[in-house]
Amino acid sequence: MPSAFEIIGSAWSFYKKQPVLNEIAFWLFFLPIAFIDASMSVFETLSGQQLSTNGLEALGATEVVLFVPAFIAVIFLVVWGQACALTVAKRIVASPAGRNRTSFAAVRKQGKKFITALFLTELLRGAITLLLMLLLIIPGVIYSVRTGFYDIMMIESGKVTYGRTYLHKSADFVKGYTGLVLWKIISVGCILFVPAMIFEMGIISVLMLIDERLQTLGIVLSDGIESFLTVFFIVCIVTVYAELKSLRGATK
Repeated sequence: MPSAFEIIGSAWSFYKKQPVLNEIAFWLFFLPIAFIDASMSVFETLSGQQLSTNGLEALGATEVVLFVPAFIAVIFLVVWGQACALTVAKRIVASPAGRNRTSFAAVRKQGKKFITALFLTELLRGAITLLLMLLLIIPGVIYSVRTGFYDIMMIESGKVTYGRTYLHKSADFVKGYTGLVLWKIISVGCILFVPAMIFEMGIISVLMLIDERLQTLGIVLSDGIESFLTVFFIVCIVTVYAELKSLRGATK
């Protein structure tokens, strides 16, 4: 399998030929998340409260009534964005050149039918992973890695399936290559997100030195960076999936 840098390079070659991925990142990741973060920051400023990182404990009743529906909407939009990004990225498996393009409207329509299935399957996967980690950490990590391709497998098949079907398929697919897949994902994630986090912290720090009220602007800018990186990271994960698929085919 190629190195992490080669995977990122291949993913970038595909990404830059698919401008619809930028639309997905902006409309379905950045705007909803930035809206929530900006709103929470405004409420924090107005109320003089420090929001708890553990949830909504520090918010008053009015804020809870406003934010709970907003959080549900954000989750819906982000899962929709995940489905849309995977709908585009699945072409890597069939055609890495990525010359075929599609409209944002068409991708939204294709991805919409997978929202509920992806959300419920991810809840199930998270619950099983948490249970395994409570028993022993290592089995939880192994399960999480092995089931990490369930979403692209579902999108690739075009079939909306509930339950553990694609979790089992992903686990069987990765079995024998768990360590390799884990290393590639961690490597790619560190290369992409560690420098981004340092850069974001620098932006927020500089803005707060100028004026503490600019913290909200810094948070929104960070959301923008992370949103586009998240979509690109999805493309990288699909690239790893495609490479593993080729590797398994070559070893048969």
